[in-house]
Amino acid sequence: MIKTVKGVLKGLGYAAEGYAGAFREDVHFRINFTLSLLGTVLSLIFLNGCLKLTVALVNWLVLAFELINTAVERAVDTATREISSTAKLSKDASAAAVLTVGIFALLCDLFILLPEILRRL
Repeated sequence: MIKTVKGVLKGLGYAAEGYAGAFREDVHFRINFTLSLLGTVLSLIFLNGCLKLTVALVNWLVLAFELINTAVERAVDTATREISSTAKLSKDASAAAVLTVGIFALLCDLFILLPEILRRL
């Protein structure tokens, strides 16, 4: 039992290091973190019920995808220094995944969250 708890705590420490490293080294992560946090806080304040959690989740998915994108980019950079069409596609595809989720989050914020904010002002 104690070994399991220590393993969980160690894993949480690695995750915290991942957040800190991404925040420190990746400007896109910092931008997406700020926007995700803003969208989440606003959805928790202005929306009700499951809609509040759904819009918050969509906003945090952007952050999760950005973390994956950062991991892919660093892994590719570690694996090869050469210019490779395969390496480029890997990095471009992971960036496209972030963009796809980001556009969806923006649309959710514009069509669900913004009207509710404007209605209450």
